Amino acid sequence: MTPSAAKIHAVIAVMAASLAACGPTKPPSDVLGAATRNLAAAQSSGAATYAPIELRSAQDHLAKANAASARQDYDDAAVLASESGVDSELAAAKSRLGKAREAVDALKRQNADLERDAARHGEGASEQ
Repeated sequence: MTPSAAKIHAVIAVMAASLAACGPTKPPSDVLGAATRNLAAAQSSGAATYAPIELRSAQDHLAKANAASARQDYDDAAVLASESGVDSELAAAKSRLGKAREAVDALKRQNADLERDAARHGEGASEQ
């Protein structure tokens, strides 16, 4: 587990403990809605490609949250929905990072191509 993942899991544990102590007594529709929106944002950001594990975790937590809400276990539903939201945010962040790395790699390739072209043209100009 990476240090950042460990920190995220620690935050989740603290949030879970906090929510368990004073959890909702009514359906957590606002938390479920936010988790659903976060999951959709992660999916549209390319998380399936760049962060499939985190995306799958977010999907699993949201499914469990919806099931808990259907059982009227609202405290558990709120905790699971929060965990889904955190997983979704992490997946979206990893997607942005993956896309940025790809852009950097593409620019490096372009620079190398330009350097080769410049070297070839420089050699041709010096021969004349």
